[in-house]
Amino acid sequence: MTLAPLETVKLPVVEPNPRGHQAGDRCREPGCGDCHWDVQRLKYWLRGRLLAAGADDAEVDKPLGAQTPGLLWRRGDRLCAIEVRSAPVSLAHAGKRTARLKAVGCDEVLWLCPTGYWIGQIPALGVDDFAAAGCEYRALSGGLVIDSDGILAHRETPWDIRKFIDRWVVGELACGYLDEDTRGWATVSDWEAHTHAQAMMIAQQRQELLDQRTELAVARRATRDRAKHIHKLNHRLERAESVVTDLDAARRRLADRDRLEAGLRVRIARQRETVLHWQLLTCFAMLVIVTFIIAGFMLR
Repeated sequence: MTLAPLETVKLPVVEPNPRGHQAGDRCREPGCGDCHWDVQRLKYWLRGRLLAAGADDAEVDKPLGAQTPGLLWRRGDRLCAIEVRSAPVSLAHAGKRTARLKAVGCDEVLWLCPTGYWIGQIPALGVDDFAAAGCEYRALSGGLVIDSDGILAHRETPWDIRKFIDRWVVGELACGYLDEDTRGWATVSDWEAHTHAQAMMIAQQRQELLDQRTELAVARRATRDRAKHIHKLNHRLERAESVVTDLDAARRRLADRDRLEAGLRVRIARQRETVLHWQLLTCFAMLVIVTFIIAGFMLR
């Protein structure tokens, strides 16, 4: 029995699903329905990438204790969470949320959010576009890369989140502090090189500090020696000033004695002149008397 050929069925033309933003829109409005759709799409895309990269389990919006992270995945003993936010993030909320997730057993928490000042304050990557074409999501900030000096610095080129997930799952990436305030994601080998470079730098600075302390100790000793020398010189100067004062007093006494001696000499000279005058008068008087006596004898 031959079946009659099937008639061609004309299906209605169906428009593509209009939910979500178009690539490049980069909407950042809190509570936007399209943004929520983009976030959910990214979560499920991340779930697929995590499982493909080797995660044992990955669930979207799975409760963990009293917390429900956006995405929870496990590999062996590692339990990690991913929080996806398409709107600006509050640092206070993100900090408390991260602490609560770690309190219920999460080893690591990754925040995927728009680029902003909060990147570096929390363990996050700044996503370029949550409605990226072809799900080619990229991170513009939050990544670190080793520089020519062996020190980690902020990554200048975009980071493919697909590659990030692949390396994060196998344990090749870790989040750490670049300085006392800023953190970021880098490979474990880069962290090791960074730590080694910092250790070398610390050792060099420690040696420089020891050299500076030695120089300071030598300078202090030289300063103490100079202070002692100056003290001795000051003591000698005081003694010299005392001797000069005594010499000045002796000079004044000698000058007084010289003046007194000069006065006495003048007085003695005057007295000599007076005595000489009296002697002359006496001789003249004696001559007069002798003359009168002789004249008296001659008149007799």
